[in-house]
Amino acid sequence: MDSGLFDKFLKESKIGLNGKSDSEKIRVFIDWCVKNSHEEIILRISSEEKGGWARNYLLDFTTNRIIVTKKNFLKKFADLGYVAGLAPYPYLVLLKEPKTSKSLRPQTTSSPEELLKGQGFSIWYSEISEFVLRKGIETTVTNMFGRAIVSNFLHIKTSTGDEYNYTLPVNKNGTYEQIRFWIGVILPTFCPPY
Repeated sequence: MDSGLFDKFLKESKIGLNGKSDSEKIRVFIDWCVKNSHEEIILRISSEEKGGWARNYLLDFTTNRIIVTKKNFLKKFADLGYVAGLAPYPYLVLLKEPKTSKSLRPQTTSSPEELLKGQGFSIWYSEISEFVLRKGIETTVTNMFGRAIVSNFLHIKTSTGDEYNYTLPVNKNGTYEQIRFWIGVILPTFCPPY
């Protein structure tokens, strides 16, 4: 999405965003993008194994699909432009006074096409037959401060029989409840998280 298109969304939706909750605002943004045939990245979740030294992926949830890309070395440590997993434009929608996108740096935004240029593939929402987000109870760590779950798990099965499993570290993505909430907002109604 470019700044002109985002400004168009703000003009068309300004009244519709007033008084809505954060999840409703994101849903308005997604619906506007789908109506205008524009694919936009909404949420980014980090997946890693063995403390980041094994398989490391970024799962980008767009308005139409999930784009899975391998993390490069620098993205293992920081992911510029994403606030609590939300992509830059959806984050701007949540502000009390949504700002125009002129304040965004070009390097913080990327299109779905740019993501797929590297080592990536996509899973279309229409192809998902099973989507299971599971609390990682077996990863519980206990110390003198209490107990905490370290990782959650995501299993995706497509209608073609392909299966994908991802480990979602809590320290990078938030709690199970937070992840489930935002994924539930983004996924279409025919593809609910179990």
